[in-house]
Amino acid sequence: MGWAATRASWVPAWVRGLAAAGLAFLFLGWGAWQLPLMDRDEPRFSEASREMLAGGDWVVPRLNGEHRFDKPPLIYWMQVASMKCLGRNEGAVRLPSIVCALLTVMATGLWTRRMATPRAGAWAAAILLTSPQFYVHAHLAVADMAMVLGFVMSGWCGWELLRPGRGPWVATGWYWGLLGSLAFGFLAKGPVAWLPVVPLAWASWRHSGVGSDGRPGRRVRPWEVLLAVVVVLAWVGCWGIPALVRTQGEYWNVGMGKHVVARSVGVLEGHGLKGLLGYVGSLPFYLLTFPLGFLPWSPLLFQKLRARAPWRSGDATAGYVLGGAALVFAVFTLVRTKLPHYTLPAFPWLAAWLGCELDRGGMTSRAMARLAGGAALVLGLLAGVVVPWASTRLIAHDMAKAAAPLLRSGMAVATLGFQEPSVYWYLRPDDGPWVRHLEDEPEAIRFMEGGGPRMLVVSDSAVASRVAARFPDVRRGEAAGWNPVRGRPVSLWLLAR
Repeated sequence: MGWAATRASWVPAWVRGLAAAGLAFLFLGWGAWQLPLMDRDEPRFSEASREMLAGGDWVVPRLNGEHRFDKPPLIYWMQVASMKCLGRNEGAVRLPSIVCALLTVMATGLWTRRMATPRAGAWAAAILLTSPQFYVHAHLAVADMAMVLGFVMSGWCGWELLRPGRGPWVATGWYWGLLGSLAFGFLAKGPVAWLPVVPLAWASWRHSGVGSDGRPGRRVRPWEVLLAVVVVLAWVGCWGIPALVRTQGEYWNVGMGKHVVARSVGVLEGHGLKGLLGYVGSLPFYLLTFPLGFLPWSPLLFQKLRARAPWRSGDATAGYVLGGAALVFAVFTLVRTKLPHYTLPAFPWLAAWLGCELDRGGMTSRAMARLAGGAALVLGLLAGVVVPWASTRLIAHDMAKAAAPLLRSGMAVATLGFQEPSVYWYLRPDDGPWVRHLEDEPEAIRFMEGGGPRMLVVSDSAVASRVAARFPDVRRGEAAGWNPVRGRPVSLWLLAR
């Protein structure tokens, strides 16, 4: 044993674990406070949380004053709590994702530790922590990380519940943990969080002894299933029933009808290929995106899958974990609307299985440390140097900078030709009216003629010049940058009076 290892053994395990969690938190949050809100989803979630904080309505979220039914409310609640503590800034609305990502890494490591060894648990945590797709979404103010946390906790609790030799009190604890995780995941992102019930039901039906030496596993009894349905629906219903009553069922129609059913059978917001040939051609989508999102671990994962053929080994734990991950890929492969991060719930399960396999043989601790350290270095450079530099070229960054000297309390804001939701977060004052999106130049002129402080955001320089010529007291600002939503550069002219 080397000097460093000997010295490390003097440090209590809980101290080492706390230090590792602290370093992981800093790594996951690195650069999160430097970036403007990206894409369309971050401004939408963030602004809806700001409006929830200002209006005090914790049941029905709103975006720019209108109901937002896209997701359940958990992420908004978490972002509101964060903004109450840290103020209204990009880091505050991203903090819930960072915390959920950290808890997911910890849960994955602890679950794997119980499957195999402490080293396997540490490796599984390192694999997940340094996976690019996971790392990116830990920096985004969206609902995915909260859902992934509920997903992995449901899988872990279900696995523990099935293990043989469980006393009634232990089994009861994991049972209620499972129910809480299912409710948490649903409130984060809807029914996709309930997919872990499928491998649990399959293993229980097969009487497989997960985590044992071939002993029959514990079966889930019918009364436990019935109680679970009642309890989870009751917990979700504490929010869902008031939301449905207050919106006359629209929350269900949009949240489930559009964002679950419509995404499954059609292409939503251009995220997929239309037509039968397009659908068939998009089926291998995740075979192309997953290896990139799981680098540098995807080659090792495929190698171990080929070598071990776990579906033929009779390993009940491997079947449970890989079955849960495969279910995620199967469901979202069949769904027509496709985005790379839809398979993110499978990442902790795959990291857990790969950590066990690498611990079993094929990689030394030094090689593992080098690979994980190299991946962390690359991701850290991207998050702390490259992406912050690139973000200064984004239109949201330049727009906010140009608008700062023009904004006044209670100012009305309108746009003509530019409707990205970043306008809500960066331009609307906290006490200002809702942002208006105008149709044409005459409407823009009528808006500027109104009373009180006003700002018009225009994407056409000729229109901006003509409108400005009608108002001698107008103050001007200009912004230019890359619009990631449209994938092209854009220029904006800001007129305030």
